[in-house]
This record gives sequence, C-alpha cells and structure tokens, in this order.
Amino acid sequence: MSPLQITLIVIVVLIAVTALITYFVRNKYYKQIDDLDKEKNEVLDQAPYDELKEVSEMNITGQSLEVRKKLEKFWHEIKAEKYPQLENYLFDAEQATDRYRLTESKRHQEAAETMIAEIKSDMAELQKSLQELIEREQANLEKIDAIKKRYHEVRKSLLAYSFSFGPASESFEHKLRLMEDDFTEFSEYTVSGDHEEAKAVVQSLSEDIEETEQQMDKVPPILDLVDETYVKDLEDLANGYEEMMAAGYLFPDDTIEADIQALEQERKHIYESIRALELDQAKKEADALALEIEKLYQKMEVEIEAKPKVLALLEDTKKAIYYLADESRRLAINVNRIAQSYILNHQEEEKVEELDEQVKEAREDYDVIEDRVKHPALPFSVAHHQLQELFDRLDYYNEKYNQILDYLEDYRAEELELRDGMLAMEEAMYSMKRRIENERLPGLPDDYLELFFSTTDRVEQLAAELSRPKIQLVDIRQLHQICAEDVAQLEEMTEEVIRQVELTERVSQRLYRYKDSHKGILETIRYSESLFNDDYDYETALRLVREKLENVAPGVYEEIVQTYEEENQQEN
Repeated sequence: MSPLQITLIVIVVLIAVTALITYFVRNKYYKQIDDLDKEKNEVLDQAPYDELKEVSEMNITGQSLEVRKKLEKFWHEIKAEKYPQLENYLFDAEQATDRYRLTESKRHQEAAETMIAEIKSDMAELQKSLQELIEREQANLEKIDAIKKRYHEVRKSLLAYSFSFGPASESFEHKLRLMEDDFTEFSEYTVSGDHEEAKAVVQSLSEDIEETEQQMDKVPPILDLVDETYVKDLEDLANGYEEMMAAGYLFPDDTIEADIQALEQERKHIYESIRALELDQAKKEADALALEIEKLYQKMEVEIEAKPKVLALLEDTKKAIYYLADESRRLAINVNRIAQSYILNHQEEEKVEELDEQVKEAREDYDVIEDRVKHPALPFSVAHHQLQELFDRLDYYNEKYNQILDYLEDYRAEELELRDGMLAMEEAMYSMKRRIENERLPGLPDDYLELFFSTTDRVEQLAAELSRPKIQLVDIRQLHQICAEDVAQLEEMTEEVIRQVELTERVSQRLYRYKDSHKGILETIRYSESLFNDDYDYETALRLVREKLENVAPGVYEEIVQTYEEENQQEN
C-alpha cells in the first residue's frame, strides 16, 4: 500500500471519528437544552396563580393596596421580562448547537440556568409576600388580641398598685390613653382594609406595651429607695449630727447641715425624672445620692472613731513628754559626769540643751491641743492628726536621746578597749625583746633598733595619754593606730631577724660538710660569719651561705627551710 493510500485512509478515519464525536456532543447539548426547557415549564407551573387571584379580589386600601400593586408589578416583571428572556437563552443555545457553535451554546445554557434560579427565587419571594398579605388581617387580629390582654393587665396593675408608682402613675395613665387611641386607629385601618397600616400600629403598640411593662418593673425599686431608704438615711444623718454637736463633736469645714438639705433636694428631684419616665436617669441620680449619703456617714464616723484614739493618744503623749523631760535631766547629769573624764567629741552638751528646749516646746503644743479638745474647739480627727505628729516628734527626740546615751557609753568602752590594746602592745614588745635576747645575738641591725625604740616611745606616749585626768579619745585613737601598726611591723622584723639567724646557722653547718669536696666553702663561711658578728647583717650573711649551698647541693636549702618551718609550727 502506497503512502498516499495510507494518508487517505487516515484522513477518512479522522473525519469519521470527528463526525461521530460531534454527533454525540450535539445530542448531549440537545438533551441539556431539553432538560432546561422542562425545568422552565415546571417553574412556570409553580407560579402562585391562586394567591395572585385571591389578592386581586381582596377589598383592601391604603398601604395594603400599595403592597398589592408592588407584588402585581413584580409578577409582571417575572412573566413579561424574565420569562421571555429565559426563552431567548434556550432558543439561542439550540440555534448555536445546530450550527456546531458548542462554546456559544454552553454560554447560553449557563445564562438560562442562572435565569431559572433567579425566577425560582423570585417566585418563592412573591408567594411568601402574597401569603403574608392574604394572612395580614388575621395575623394583625391575633397580635392585637395578645397586646390587648397585656394592656388590660398593665391597667389592672396600675389601678391596684398606683401607690407603688408614685409620680409615674400619671405618665403611665397618659401612655395608656395614647394606646387606646392606637387601638381605635387599628380598628379603623382594619375596617378600611389597610392591613399594612394596621400592622404598623400593631408594631407600635407592641413596642409601647413592652416599654411600659419594663418601666413599671423599674419604678417601684427606685421609689422604695427614694421614699424609704434615703428618707430614713437623711433623717438619721440629721439626728446624728444634732446629737454629735450636743456631745461636743466638731467637724472640719462643717457643711454637714447644708449638705443634708442639698441631698434632700436631690432626693426630691429624682421624682421629676420618675414622673418623666426617665428611669435610667432616675437610677443614676439615686446611685449618686447613695454615694453622697455614704460620704456624710463616713465623715461622722471619722470623728466618732477618732475620739477614743485622741483620748488614748493624749495620755500616751503626756507620758512621753514626762519621760523625755526626766530623760533630759538624767542625760544632762550624765553628760556632766562624762565630761569630767573625757573631752566630748559629739557636742553632747549642746545637743542635750537643744533637745530639752524642743521637749519644752512639745509640752506647750500639747497643752494647746489638750485645752482645745477639752473645751470643744477642735475636731477629733484634726486633734488626732496633730497629736500623732507631736507623738512622732517625741519619738524622734527619744531616738536622739538614745544616740547621745550611746555616745556617752562608748567613751568608757572605747577607753577600756584602747587600754587593753595598749597592754597587749606592751606585752608584745616585752615578748619580742625576750625572744631577741634568747637568741644571744652579737647585735641588732640599725633599722630594727630604730623601729624598736621609736615604737617603745610611742607606746609609752599612749600610756601617758590614757593616764591623763581628762583624755581626748580622738587623738588617742589615732596614736593607738600608729602604735598598732609599728608593733605589727616590729613583730614582722623580729620574726625575720630570728629566721635569718637560725637559718644562717643551719645552712652554714650543712655547707661545712662540703668543705673538702668543693673549693671556697670555708672562705664563704668565714665571710658570712664576719657579716654576722661584726656588721649584724644577718640578711647578707644568710644569702652568701644559701647561694653557695645551692651551687654545691641543689635542693638542700629548701629542705632546711621546710624543716625549720615545721618545727616552728609545732612550737606554736
């Protein structure tokens, strides 16, 4: 078979397959269009024809008539505009399928589906609105009947418990009369067939009766506060104020009587808000009044609670003044006594005199407060504040007295401490002298002797200062510090001299063992002895024999030192 024949066969097959596919697709599209056409007819069959007929025959006027016209117009739009448009979409889809314009056909089918869904929604809305219009009269009658029952219950409560509503009774009566007018208006609209307007009246009545019921629930609790609680509170405040004034109580910036009268006016003003049925405002005013009443109660309670505190504090303050006056006298005697033996360093005499004056001034302040309390001229709360400040001042003075007393006690304690330190230094000097003598040295280095004698002189000077009839502890303390530092330094030098002497002897003995095996050892030892015995240069003498020993026997010097230190530790 030639290539041309094969190509022709392939072309024929492709044409056949394409034609077959096209056939099946067109049939599918025709079927979809038929299904949409059936759904269109079903939607149209579901149109609320009966409701439209019933509404058209209803005897209605006013707003109800307007509603019917809108619904009829809505139905006309569906039937005369949307339904023909749906027909066009289906026709165009079929025409496009005939011409093999399948994409265009699909677009028209989708538009038809959207329109069918829209018409379905419109039909449901139309049917619901028609049904509501048909049932409007009955629904209004049922609602108005329920409202009338609630209305009669409200009127019954108002008649039976009018005293519970106070100035709001007239306002409630006025609202009920307006509701009666609304009931009449509802009947007129219903009779005339304007059920939409009747529905608006029903809604208004429902809101009014709901509001009235809520207001009638709110009024009695507010009136109970205003007529019972607050009246009693204000009477109690007025009576309490009179009793307290008769009992000698006073108040800072006393405006309580005027405040009570102002609160009484505020209480009466709440009636105006209740009469106007401004109940939220009335509740706010009632709450604010409660807070103001509580403030007045607290103002009185402050004075009542302050009185026993003032009486107790008067007694405590008097005792404190007497105590400090006696303390001032005793402290002055003590200062004079200590001043005989010591030069005072903290201006104790001046401070005692100053404190004595301050205590006298405190006594004068106390007398003024006490007099004003006993002959009511001062509120107890103010008196308590002033007494507390005065008592705190006295407590501060007492701390100052104790501080001066501590200073006085420190003089003797410090003197004893300095004397103990001096004795300890004398003992240390004697101990160092004895240790040096026990070493039987040929002599001592000049710097050691200089420090020893200067330290001895200072310690003797310290003893002389402490022996004076009247001592200056500040100067003695400085001298004591210098002596202590000198003694410490002398102890270090003593230890070092003894250490050098003993190590020189031990190292020289060990070095002597190597005189036959190493040259120059005897010469080193002899030179070291010369420095030791003639110049008292124990440091250089030790260094010579140490260096020579380290040359001939490395490590031996460290052993000698370790042994020496261990022996000293055991002795100590």
